Amino acid sequence: MDTHPDEYDRFEEEMNRKEATGYQTIMNLAVGLVPSYQKIINQKVNQGTFDDISDIENLFTENKLAQSLLKELENPNNDSTVPAIFSWLYFGQSFERLVEKGEEMRKSPDYSYLQKFMFAATNKIVVSTSIKFGLRTKADWEKHQQLMKMVDSDEVIDYASGEKEKVGRKKSNKTLIEMLSSWVDDKELLLNRIEEYVKTKHTNLNLAQLKIALEELHYIESVDIRPFRDALAQQYENEISIVGERGIQRAYRELCSLNTGSKKFVKDSGEDRIAINEIKDILSE
Repeated sequence: MDTHPDEYDRFEEEMNRKEATGYQTIMNLAVGLVPSYQKIINQKVNQGTFDDISDIENLFTENKLAQSLLKELENPNNDSTVPAIFSWLYFGQSFERLVEKGEEMRKSPDYSYLQKFMFAATNKIVVSTSIKFGLRTKADWEKHQQLMKMVDSDEVIDYASGEKEKVGRKKSNKTLIEMLSSWVDDKELLLNRIEEYVKTKHTNLNLAQLKIALEELHYIESVDIRPFRDALAQQYENEISIVGERGIQRAYRELCSLNTGSKKFVKDSGEDRIAINEIKDILSE
């Protein structure tokens, strides 16, 4: 996204078009890497069974789809769409666009009932998977559902005239303790441990490593860098001056990128992994 912004913008624009060309690009890639994928999808359409996708997951595992994608990500040719696909899936509004496209197709008269069942089941899988891996929260999907309902109703007039609360990404007012997950038994104790850490470790890299440690321990909700940084600043404003969000974002993005010529993320190698594990020990001791 940083080094090839024009290519990424073109891909994202393609995914947002009314035509399903972007989704066909991804489908073609999947079928090219795992030829049996199209067959198993057709079987599901014919059988009308869509909720269980373990057979698809097993098929991808057996065909080493992840390894193939990572290999192409590390050594892409000039016309490869894999880097843009990965960026869109992780950083973009991919889950929301998939659900929106699925709803458009589900409501279209051009598809059979069996196909519409598949679209509905796929949307269910997309939502549950995004929550399972901490990339979206139930509250995120509730807000998105409200937005979709608003677009299909006359409420859009109220929204445009300013009578409705603005929908979209907005500044979070959550405090740090409100961001902590239900996995944390003693939240005050955890806040004290975080405070001891940030008193001496408060560079961009330190705070990016702190966020990753909290995520790996499942101690924090899925949250962007900005609200996380703002919550830290609010919580510890009398103790330390917290650096700006841009530097933390760059450090976090670097830690979550792949090492050159390796299948390991930067955060999982060398001094970065040692530092993150040390933070996890501090937070969970």
